[in-house]
Amino acid sequence: MSNKALQKELGKGLPDPLYCFWSEEIFFLEEALSRAVKAVIAGSPEEFNLDIFYPSSSPQEILDALTTLPLMAQRRLVVIKDYHQFSKPAVNALTPYFAKPYDTACMLILSHKKPRFSHDFKWKIYPLSIRETELPAWLKMVSKEKGVQMGDDAIESLIEFAGHDVGSLLMEVEKLKLIGGKIGSEEVASSSGSSREYTAFNLTDAITAGQNTRAFRILKAILSGNASQPTIILGALNWHYKQFYLLWRNKGKKPLKMRENTYIALRKRLPSFEEENFCYIFQCLHEADLGIKSSGRPEVAMEALLIKLLQQGRAH
Repeated sequence: MSNKALQKELGKGLPDPLYCFWSEEIFFLEEALSRAVKAVIAGSPEEFNLDIFYPSSSPQEILDALTTLPLMAQRRLVVIKDYHQFSKPAVNALTPYFAKPYDTACMLILSHKKPRFSHDFKWKIYPLSIRETELPAWLKMVSKEKGVQMGDDAIESLIEFAGHDVGSLLMEVEKLKLIGGKIGSEEVASSSGSSREYTAFNLTDAITAGQNTRAFRILKAILSGNASQPTIILGALNWHYKQFYLLWRNKGKKPLKMRENTYIALRKRLPSFEEENFCYIFQCLHEADLGIKSSGRPEVAMEALLIKLLQQGRAH
């Protein structure tokens, strides 16, 4: 979890009555919830002072929990999970409490999307995320907590193989835990690289993130399959850059079918792209298509295309 302000607030025991943590990563929300439980009701019986509700819960159930007095504790902790899935009528039913919360309860909302609250509500909202530059240190800390001994070379290799998705990285750490002992880059390659089946979308993600080594590794892995793979990859790349162009034309408005992670990554690159950049990219894609159809070595055409796309990304 990467939010120093929240860490300070947790250290104070979450003294306010209304909090919201939001993140696209389930791991960060669950980690924050675990810390919130310890901060608010540490030393008190959880079964009497902790309630967790979901979108299927009725607003009245939630309100009843909020108005129930704590037992052998200063406050109760009432948690709402998956707030982004709550219906509008349910939110409206809870709104009067949002406006005038009780001091005897700490209400914690967890959401996968940034919620919109009225300015009249005294919410403390904390986004939970991690920057790419913080990923190695975070991964090293998490690995140590799970009993996996990983040096810097192993951490770097794991990020190269698994990418920047937190869920994928955690899954790989769990796999490495089964190996035991000190984990090096060879163990990472054996556990993560050789057994993974890549798709064309993994390739577009690597290109978007500017992960050159990983992009070529993914391309090589995909091309080792059947002969139709170059055409499939090219189709995925065409789709990806058409979506990127649509995002640029619409001045940052998210296309309906664009994945959230892709949207966040591409949005950062919009200011440095012009019409001529997209013209060049689509020309490269067209030339690669011709190369695949006319040459006896389609993998060469795909590697040449990947070099151009990565160079274009680095230039911007």
